[in-house]
Parts: sequence; structure tokens; C-alpha cells
Amino acid sequence: MTVSVTWWKQAAERWLLPVVVLVSVAGCGGETPTATALPSAPVQPAPSLEASAPAALAIGLTPLPSVEEVQQAAPGGRVDPFGPLSGADGADVQDGTSVITPTVTGVLMVGNQKRAMVTTASGSGVICVGVDGRCADDAPLVLPTGWSVLSIDMVSGCIRLSLNDEPQDFCIA
Repeated sequence: MTVSVTWWKQAAERWLLPVVVLVSVAGCGGETPTATALPSAPVQPAPSLEASAPAALAIGLTPLPSVEEVQQAAPGGRVDPFGPLSGADGADVQDGTSVITPTVTGVLMVGNQKRAMVTTASGSGVICVGVDGRCADDAPLVLPTGWSVLSIDMVSGCIRLSLNDEPQDFCIA
């Protein structure tokens, strides 16, 4: 009896497991089902702009203004592009002639060159005797176009400016 038990035990270990696996696999097999078409999703039309706007608002986004709304809110350009300038180059233009009111803040001598420190509506800077008041070619333009510096008086602290041969004196305030 021990022999038969040992024999059955060996048979079970060697042959029973493969037979169980074979029967299990055979039981899972069968006819392969044919491919069935899944029900198609209903075709929805493309959302229109009106339909997408409420959805955007629902998540907290604000729609952008239209081109027309932006153009109406900030019209560009001047009212009359061919009219006289107002406040150009720091000067007021009246009847084609510039009227400036520079403030002389100081005069100084650099080498042999007289200079004046002035403030105009266009900003502050240093001017020298000459047609446009620049001390060097690359210096910024402080005076309006058409003005020239005739003289700088170091003793009194006054400058003489000219437009169309009409001199005007300005002194340190």
C-alpha cells in the first residue's frame, strides 16, 4: 500500500497539474466571436460662437471685446492731421510761430565754451551758442525746431534766443 500511495503521489505531481491546465485552457476556448460594430456616437454639429460663450462664462472667463468695440473705445490719430501742431517739441504753436518759455537754471564755462542749463516743456538740458543750441552733434535737442542761441552772458546769467531774427532774453530766475 505504501507503494501505491507513493505511485499516486508521483503521478499527481507530474501528470495531474498539466492535465488540469490543459482542461482549463480547453474550456476557455471555443468559437471566436465575430467583430461586432459598436454603436456609433451621434454626430453633433460644430458649436457656434453663441453656444460657446455661455460655456466660457460658466467657468469664469470673460469674453474678449470685438475689433469694432476696441476701435470705438480708443480712436487713433489727430482730429486734423494737417492742422498746426500743439505742444510739439515742447513749444506751443500759434499762427505758425513757436512760443517757448525756457527756465534758465544756470550758466557755466566748459573750456572756452559758454553753456547754459535750461528747462523747457520738452525737458532739461544744456545749450550752447549756435543754430539749434546743441553743444555737440550727438547732444539731444532741448530747444524747439527753428530756435537758435545768440549769446550766453556769464555775468548776468542771461541767454538770448532767436526765432526768425526776433531775439528774446531769458535770465536765471
